Amino acid sequence: MSNVAAVLARVEKLLALSTSSNVHEAALAAARAQELIEAHRLEDLLAARAAARGEGPEPVGEEVLEVAKRPRQWRAILAAALASSQACLAYRAARGREEELRIAGRAADRAAVRTLFQWLAPRLEWLSASHGAGRSRDWHEAFRVGAAEEVAARLGEATPAASADSTALLAGDRADRAAAVEAWASANLRFGGGRGLRLDAQGYASGRAAAAALVTPRVR
Repeated sequence: MSNVAAVLARVEKLLALSTSSNVHEAALAAARAQELIEAHRLEDLLAARAAARGEGPEPVGEEVLEVAKRPRQWRAILAAALASSQACLAYRAARGREEELRIAGRAADRAAVRTLFQWLAPRLEWLSASHGAGRSRDWHEAFRVGAAEEVAARLGEATPAASADSTALLAGDRADRAAAVEAWASANLRFGGGRGLRLDAQGYASGRAAAAALVTPRVR
């Protein structure tokens, strides 16, 4: 087996693992597969093999990220930022007296969003607790909104560390994935108007400052 064939086989095994129900295994497999694809510039070969097998693009799916009786705006902001960074969509849906926070996108992208969310959300809560001892609930909520929006801003600045050719290919792939999610959302979702937030200004500013040191712009 040639080296390219061996790498392709490895990538396809990792892509299969990226749909695992174990979110940590899925995210690690997806990340490793992407590293190999970039390093060996396999995008065209993978697309050709999929076409030869008669496979179309992976369909967009959805899943519940969390369910809450008292949904927090900062968690929705954080989920939306992470989803956007991974060519996914985050949205809220009523379920009886509770509210679901959902994500839509391809399986590997959703796994990455969930893993990042499960890592970051507790850390923003910890930052709030460590910076705001004795503060009001409103201050803490504003702090967390500010921190979530700082994470969103940092992710928006992120650029992949790859060659110019690889970066162009990855950007095209991401645009295709995002377009597929947008088309899915247009066909399946109806969005209502948002509600304005009134936030403690000091808490909000403190949250943005604290989160700035937590996230560096290296996420694709």
